[in-house]
Amino acid sequence: MTGRGAAQRNRLVRQMLSEMADRLEARRPGAPLTSVGRLALIQATTMDPALSSALRGRCPEVATPVVRRAYAARLREIAEGTA
Repeated sequence: MTGRGAAQRNRLVRQMLSEMADRLEARRPGAPLTSVGRLALIQATTMDPALSSALRGRCPEVATPVVRRAYAARLREIAEGTA
């Protein structure tokens, strides 16, 4: 994807990362997030193969469980371009 298509996809991915962070903070923010939970979160966000792939590439892997609130903060940093 080039030009405006890539820019639009990047904008959508940033928006979805923020939405994912909102979801994590709104529902059980102190609970752990696992690698399976990360994949479920991505699937709950989009079923579009290209966008799902882009999210998998941008969302940090979860090697050990992490608190959902902390993962949400990381997603916001990535969405804002400060990561």
